Amino acid sequence: AIAADAEATLPALIEEVKRQLTADRRRALADRGARLAEVHAQVRSVAKEGAAYGWDANPISLARLAAELWAQIKNDDWSLVSWQGFIGGWPGRLWSIDKHHQYIGGQGAGAMGYGAPAAVGAALANMKHGRLSINIQTDGDLNYAPGVLWTAAHHKIPLLTIMHNNRGYHQEVMFIQRMASERNRGADRAHIGTTLREPNIDYAKMAQAYGMHGEGPIADPRDLSPAIKRGLDRVRQGEPALIDVVTQPR
Repeated sequence: AIAADAEATLPALIEEVKRQLTADRRRALADRGARLAEVHAQVRSVAKEGAAYGWDANPISLARLAAELWAQIKNDDWSLVSWQGFIGGWPGRLWSIDKHHQYIGGQGAGAMGYGAPAAVGAALANMKHGRLSINIQTDGDLNYAPGVLWTAAHHKIPLLTIMHNNRGYHQEVMFIQRMASERNRGADRAHIGTTLREPNIDYAKMAQAYGMHGEGPIADPRDLSPAIKRGLDRVRQGEPALIDVVTQPR
């Protein structure tokens, strides 16, 4: 074994593996790739059909949020620096992800408060590449470490944060609803200690208080695309921006 920098050495290693492939193996891989591409196209088509459901819903559907965002970044060198597990996996279902840096994955243990700091750190790393960093940020997670917004503003880290503001810790809401149903205790109290309402949190004002561009809350889907554009304009100028989008629970 040789200790080395993976980013520096993998390209050379990949080229050497390609060089050693036989003609028969190349044909087999090409056939397999064609079959996978066909299945992928079918899955993408089904996802697009699914995204149309609730397209004009208020609060905004996560499928529409992902689709509207993709339409405006697909021609950029972009990187999704947040986990998509809490947003229905819609970026992975609708976006073309074909480079290693376009999705950094998520936290290993499911800890709360990881998302926003990790996104800012990844955006910092992307700066030297001139890469557009996108963070679809869950609201409950941000409340654990909101001070990282100041870090992004202070160091002028270009990052577009779009709030998935479902006004609650919705994973816990669903869990309590399920347990209440199993134990016949009624789900009418599932909101206690799991929702972020009364008062609603204004994340746009929170961002502004930390010194960055903040806009929202956006609840009408017709307002979503223009708001994303304004946020992207700020990020492309080299500064962080946050768009507060009121969303469907999941």
